[in-house]
Amino acid sequence: IPKLRLLLSLDESNGPAYSAAPNVLVLTPAALKMDACQLAFVIGHEIVHIAQRHFDEDATAMLVYSGMPSNWTDKGEEALQLADGDFGLALRVSHLWQDQEREADWIGALLAAQSCGCDIESSALAYLRHESEAGGGLAAAHPASMERVLRLLPFAESAKRLAERSPR
Repeated sequence: IPKLRLLLSLDESNGPAYSAAPNVLVLTPAALKMDACQLAFVIGHEIVHIAQRHFDEDATAMLVYSGMPSNWTDKGEEALQLADGDFGLALRVSHLWQDQEREADWIGALLAAQSCGCDIESSALAYLRHESEAGGGLAAAHPASMERVLRLLPFAESAKRLAERSPR
């Protein structure tokens, strides 16, 4: 990961935390009020987006699906703006966004276990159950929270072993 920049934003419209290319992790006051294990999961989830370069992947997909030339921009944020107001384009890319979210969920849960000793039940599953009304929709980036919970359950044992070995 490039040098991670941590910022605090008072704007909570994007949720308690979010990431921005290439190396920015933004926390809001809501994140700072979260349980420590849930916060560890959310931070781990956003770090995965940065480490896996999901923004670059998004930019490439947007350029391909929009028909723009590959050299139109190398900035993910500009490419993502192509989906603003273009529901068809967002729908074509939504499968990629949902795959990225699933990847960030399970690796984020394992990071929370390894770094903070948080089992998956007290980190990712607790957060997602609390946010069970969030996500979903036809072209949403995040799958519905309960779907995310069901996809994480098979990783509970791996996270438990990591949490047990974690220095506290």
